[in-house]
Amino acid sequence: MHAQMMEDHLASKYPNFKIYKYSTGEECNDNMDKHPTIVVLDYHLDAVNKSARTGLETLIHLKKKYDHIDVIMISGQDKIDVAVECVREGAFDYVVKGPSAFVRTEQAFEKLFKHRQVIHELAKYKKLNRTLTFSIIGIIALAAIFWATGIIG
Repeated sequence: MHAQMMEDHLASKYPNFKIYKYSTGEECNDNMDKHPTIVVLDYHLDAVNKSARTGLETLIHLKKKYDHIDVIMISGQDKIDVAVECVREGAFDYVVKGPSAFVRTEQAFEKLFKHRQVIHELAKYKKLNRTLTFSIIGIIALAAIFWATGIIG
């Protein structure tokens, strides 16, 4: 029920997103051909089917195979060691289920969008920095050649 409410909430907040809901980690993994960029996982994905992969196991699997995917973990576990373990294994954020879970999930999405924007800007600045560095090296090399040949004195 929580998953359905979360899906409805996110669909209304982010109408341009395609949202898919799965009951198990295996089902999520089987649908990676849809190329998600964000996955929201419940820590207890094995709550209904005890033989199913847990949310943490699914997170570990996803991060090994699909490193570029950002994962937000949701759980009724409000233990700090559980949250730390999830983040250590690659979760972008950890949201505790409760009255503020929907708002906290939105905040996690917004934080993720800002993070991606910073990473994108950083990549642009790194590229610009490389271009400027090679340009300066080129200018120095030309100046050295001109000086060595006597064109400039």
